[in-house]
Amino acid sequence: MTALAREMRPLCGIRVIDLGIITAGASTSAILADLGADVIKVENPDSLDPFRIWDASGGSGDWWNQSRFFQFTNRNKRGVSLDLKAREGRALLLGLVARSDVVVENFRRGVLERLDITYQTLAATNPRIVLASITSQGETGPERTSASFGSTLEATSGLASLTGYPHDEPVVSGISLNYPDQVVSLFAAGMVLAALAARRDGGRGAHLDISQRELASFLIGEAIVAGAGDTRVGNASPECVGQECFRAADGRWVAASPADGEGPFGSLGHEGLASWVAKRGADDAAGALRAAGTPAEKVHDGVEILASIASEGGAALARSDDGRVVKGVPFRIGGKAHSVERVAPALGEHTAEVLRDVLGLDEGELSRLLRSSLTRNAPAGAQSTPEPSRSQEPIQ
Repeated sequence: MTALAREMRPLCGIRVIDLGIITAGASTSAILADLGADVIKVENPDSLDPFRIWDASGGSGDWWNQSRFFQFTNRNKRGVSLDLKAREGRALLLGLVARSDVVVENFRRGVLERLDITYQTLAATNPRIVLASITSQGETGPERTSASFGSTLEATSGLASLTGYPHDEPVVSGISLNYPDQVVSLFAAGMVLAALAARRDGGRGAHLDISQRELASFLIGEAIVAGAGDTRVGNASPECVGQECFRAADGRWVAASPADGEGPFGSLGHEGLASWVAKRGADDAAGALRAAGTPAEKVHDGVEILASIASEGGAALARSDDGRVVKGVPFRIGGKAHSVERVAPALGEHTAEVLRDVLGLDEGELSRLLRSSLTRNAPAGAQSTPEPSRSQEPIQ
């Protein structure tokens, strides 16, 4: 990406301190980076972002830098390693905050208090700072300290009561997706933009309280207000007879939504349409349905999506300079899809660069920090790959 192209992005000149982990926090700041912000991901080398561990490959070398999941949510960022439990590490973080515009975090409530980097502390350091706290339950209330994942958020928000088949168990999106984590990053990035716009007019920052559970409930607000109970209907719809996913003769699936009583397939109903699709391949069935005016598509898998992106382009996925396929963005700027300026940083890759350029530290100070282990480019026990943990809390 040229310097001119970078300067044309809307958040050029904005600096973000990214304390986010996994998806909810890290993906929020990745979107801000895509929009041109200088995003500095600050990590504690002894409490890695769990994404560095979940997809760790191999048993030797720098396994903590190989995770595909970490690559997806941390492109276009610079990486700094700091021991935030140490007094000097915390002081360095606050020095970065004093020269920044936004802090993003999604720790369990109580972690920032123990580190004494609450909003009050950050605002005292920089009254213009915008702190985006993305939590499962929000900043207040009896469940504020509860930890959760996408599956439990789908359960407690009510979303899972609507997903699944009749008379069967609820279906959650699962650890490979975690829908509430994905969608909150879009809303949170938008809230940060709104807060920056308000700061431009009013001069002061803000603490954004973003509850994933409340957001997930908001997304199904109509069903909640309507008093919907345990009303799972699978892929069908009582308002549209025949809407369903049907298995084709080749084992693939076809999603169709015929208008009841209209066109050659409108009168078949669910069972008739299922029987018709089952006698044909998925491509043939979907094509015939569309030709007759019935909306229908074959259900694509990841291999087909990648092939489509390679041949047709699009913004959902992108390629980095080293050829890796990475997560894209849901928008274009000036008619162009976003580009990946840099792949996700190795642990501590840009520590010296950032501390030198932003805080003005000299080479002697940088060497001392490295010798004292306040900054590191490898975690403790780096000689072996850890067992994946789905419940690791990064900074405690």
